[in-house]
Parts: sequence; C-alpha cells; structure tokens
Amino acid sequence: MAFSSFRTWDYTNLANTGYDEGFNYARNPIRVPPKDDQQHHLRELNDPSARSSHHRPSLKPLGVPTVKKRFHNSHVFAAVISLISLALAITAVANGKVSWLLGQKNYQLIVVGFLLSIMNLCLGSTAPSLFLQVEARYGSSTLQNYDGILCNRVLGSRLDALWRLILGLMTILPLGLSVAYKTFNGGHSTLAVNPADYIGNTSYYGMFAPPGLQSLGEQTGISLFSNATLPFLVAASPVHGTEPPVPLDTQVYGFNILLLDNKTTAALDIPQPEYISTVQSLLAPGESWGITARIAGTVAQFDNSKKIESDAVNSTFMRRCNEARASSGAYTAMQMLTENCFALLSSQSPDQSFQYLGFPPFPNDHTLPGYPSCSTFSHYAQLYGITRKPCTGSWIITRGGFRLVSGSCDVTALPPEKQLIMNDVTGTFFGYFYMSSLVEFLGAFGTSSRNRSDWELSFMATGVAAMLWSRITVMYGAANLAETHDAPTWKSSNNTNFTLGDVGLMYPVNDIVEYTRPTLRKSSLLYFTLAIQPLLVLVSVASIAYILNSTPLDKDFGFISVLSGIDRESLDVVNGASLSGNLAAKVKLIMRPMRNSQGDRIRYFVMPSSSAITPTMRNGRLAPKTIYN
Repeated sequence: MAFSSFRTWDYTNLANTGYDEGFNYARNPIRVPPKDDQQHHLRELNDPSARSSHHRPSLKPLGVPTVKKRFHNSHVFAAVISLISLALAITAVANGKVSWLLGQKNYQLIVVGFLLSIMNLCLGSTAPSLFLQVEARYGSSTLQNYDGILCNRVLGSRLDALWRLILGLMTILPLGLSVAYKTFNGGHSTLAVNPADYIGNTSYYGMFAPPGLQSLGEQTGISLFSNATLPFLVAASPVHGTEPPVPLDTQVYGFNILLLDNKTTAALDIPQPEYISTVQSLLAPGESWGITARIAGTVAQFDNSKKIESDAVNSTFMRRCNEARASSGAYTAMQMLTENCFALLSSQSPDQSFQYLGFPPFPNDHTLPGYPSCSTFSHYAQLYGITRKPCTGSWIITRGGFRLVSGSCDVTALPPEKQLIMNDVTGTFFGYFYMSSLVEFLGAFGTSSRNRSDWELSFMATGVAAMLWSRITVMYGAANLAETHDAPTWKSSNNTNFTLGDVGLMYPVNDIVEYTRPTLRKSSLLYFTLAIQPLLVLVSVASIAYILNSTPLDKDFGFISVLSGIDRESLDVVNGASLSGNLAAKVKLIMRPMRNSQGDRIRYFVMPSSSAITPTMRNGRLAPKTIYN
C-alpha cells in the first residue's frame, strides 16, 4: 500500500517543499495513518529498498524556533549559585564563630569540599557552551573538536592539541583544588565560652597540684617542687658553656612559675585538678582551652636591705640564726664537693615569710658540726621575703598538657588573713625535706662555674617560691584535706578556724575561657583558590553574552541542532562512521545563517578539512533579535 492512501494527511505544496526550506507548522499538522499504512511504513524502515522516493509523509516539525538570548537562565543561575557557594566557603573559613563551629570533627573540610563540588558543577554547566562558541568563532570548526568538547573527550580522535590541553586542565582543575585547599591547615579559630556549660559547676582555684601529681610519695612536696622548677631549670641552664640572657620582661615556665624580674619569682595558684582533667577529657586532638583568671601567687623576692641598713639587718639575722640553731630543722646545711656548703635558714616560729640562703665556707669550728656559725653565714646569707599577692595568670589546657602562658602580679600584697598560710604555719621543716633538692637546683652557683652568674638571684627566688608553694600545698591544700578527711577549714596557731577561701587555699573564680579548635588558615591565597571556579563561571557567562553573542550556535547546541539544519548532500563525507564514530581525517562543520521563504534558519555543511574554504563558507554571524528555525 502506498503512502498516498493515508486518509487525513495534507499534501498541499509537498512537491514544492524542499528540505532547505523547512516545514510550515500551520499547514502541516500531525496526522495518524491507518493501521495498514503504519505497517507499510515499518516495512520501509526495515527494508530501505522498499522506500518510495516519490511519496513522503509531511510530518510536523518538533523543533522549537528561538532567538539567541544574551543571557540564559541556566547560566545566570549557575553564576549565582557559584557566587553563593564561594561566599559560604569564605564564611566557613574567615568567620571566627562559623569556622569554630565547623572545626569540630573536620566539618569545615567537609563543608568547603562540598561547596567546591557545587562550584565545579556550575562551571561544568557553562564552560562547554563557551568552548563551543569559541571553537565556532575562532577555532578550526571541526566535527572532532565539537565532539570532544560536547563529550569531554580529552583523548578524542583528531582533537586539536589546544582543546586537548584545555579539556585536560578542566578535568584536573577540581581535583587540584580539592587538594590545594587542604594544604592551608595549621590555622585555628577561638570562641569565648562559659566554662560552666562544659564542666557543670563553678571554677575553683587555689594551691593545688596539677593532675597526676596529687598523691606522690609521702606528700613531702618534693615531687611538686621538682615538677614546677624543672622547666625553669632547663630554660635557664647553660648550653655548651654559654648562659642564656636573663629575661628583661616577665617570663613563664611550666604550669605555675612566673619570673617577674631577675630577683622576684611567683608560684601561681592553679585550677583544681578535677577542672583540668574534665576539660582534657572533652577536648579533641588539636583543640585547647585558654583560661585567664585573677588568682593569688606565692611571691619570693630578694631583700636588698642589707646594703642599706647593714647593722639592723645583721642584728636581726643573728637573732634569728641563734634561735634556729636551738630548734630542730630550722637551720640546715649540706656540704658540697667544694670548700663551700649550701645553708638554709628558716624561722623556728610559725612565721615562714622569710628565708635565708647562701653558700658559706665549710665550717672549721665544731660548735655545731657540719653547720657554719651564724657569724660566718651572715656574710653569705641572702634574704628572701615571701608574700601572697594578687596575680593574673593565663593557661593553655590541651588533651595531654597544662601550661602557663602569661601572667603578672600586683605590687601590693593581699590582706593579712591571706598571709596566714605563709606566716602562721608549723611543721614545715624545709631544710629537712628540701635540702637535697635545693642543692641540686642551686648548687652550680656555689661553684666556680656559675658563682658570678646573672641568674643567681633568679634561681634563688624561684627555689624559695617553689619550696613554700609545694610544701604548703601538700600540707594544707584542699586536695590533701579531702584525702585525709579533715574538715575543710584551716586552723591557725592560736586555734582559730578559717575557711579555705578566707586564707586563699581554695576559692571560686570567674575565669575567662577561650575554646580553640584547629581550622584552615585564614589566607588570601586560600580565598583565591576558592574563587577560581566562580571567576571562570563569570568569565564564561560574560564572554557568551557580549563577545560571542553573534556566533551561530547556542547553549543547547548538539546533535539535534546539527541534524535539524544539516545539508544532506554534504553528509557523504562522513559515510562509514555510523558505528565507529571515527573519521580518517578532520572534517569541518560550516555554520551559515540563511533566510528563505519559510524564515531564518542555520544551515550546517560538512566537508574535509583539506578542502579550500572561501570567505563565504566560513561560519557566519547571527542577526540580532531574529528567530531561527
């Protein structure tokens, strides 16, 4: 049965309608052929020899004519989304609170990586359209180039080297950016927090041992003394025979030693151990707490009054020395491997707010065997006064550490009741417990190696402050009272009871806490890295809109566009590639906007690249505000 038997098909002007003139939509509505005609049509599709060249159905064209827009909604949308993603990525890094919140469990890296992926999708939706129009306007306009761009075939057959390079760079760009932004590690973000939200109670400070040192040995205080002074000893000791310079400003060492000047040292009160342990348990690797608190400090300062009032000072010394020699443990000395010995003179009374130290010659008299006489010691004794003063300390708490980072102390002392733990204590026996530790800590200054060192007064002040702080802490500190089940009070020598807060052994503090988390560094180079893809999106959109707007292809250019306007007589050049999709040589695709009785349309011609191309056969330009079929 011939196609002429279709019952409702309109053949008006079919013989005069060429493939280059297009179809008239109004005159040729789609019609459904009878069943017999449908079967005949299927036979023609299956058997090309059965096709009729004289009778073809007039099918309704499905193409959508359009005017080439300067801006396409999809491109504008991609540009906006890309810029929003860039803004969010920069905010995730630059904003302190946002970066801190995202710093937990590497959420910041996840969010920035996700936003980079969105930017890459936006770039992938605009870049191919730009590349196609650049190829059509400035390139060799070959089928292989268009195919490589449309399918992103970096290794496509007969693809120009420039496009191979560009497509390769576009492929590795997101991979490179995903690696590049992760190299900006080492930053941090800090947020002020309320410590009660994390530890659940009030912050207490006082004379405490740090975590892990609360119950060592027989609670003599020697272990605390050694741990507190070791960082100072390491930092201030000679290296290869050369002493480091004495600090001109305040300097911190370890967890509570604060060198105020070259002759004054403070041993600061610290947070209670439970506070530190709780904070350490909640910190993730790389996180830290910075705490600043107004606390008290045990300050030891060299007393230079001997040079001003030598007679009165010597008279006081002789009285104290003779009283101490009559008591047990108030005056002690230890022989060194030189002709000198180290001597320590404390008070035989409850007042321990002064200490005498020095390196007198080993005694020749036998009045008190092994001890220099008071008159001999008086020429070498250095007086250090100990007071409790208001101080400010800042610490860093990490998962595995606790250290002092800065501090200062006031000139004025705390009220008298806060001084009781220095001037009204008994049973200290400093010389008995600390003599060996003091000789190890200070012994070098009694020898020729450092007897003229600028560090001597600093070492003496540090040793005295650490000695009194550690001994009082283990004797009367709140932690020790809890372990011995004693009442949480302090009793003076006249049996007056004071609370621990009254005497400054333990007291609440409204400390300032800054919670620090590791994040990406806030770097302008990082921001540029994040902005690369959005910038390329903007360049693509702007170039398409203002530079390439007259190029005869649009954002949805592809196989449908080519099939719609192809010159069928030129297709012979691509015969043989129906399955392989490969051609033996480069083939040009010429685009020519044309006008006929049916309107404007774009015609496509294919020809070997070796063919001579005349100026009229090059890609044409679109007329503005023109609808193309």
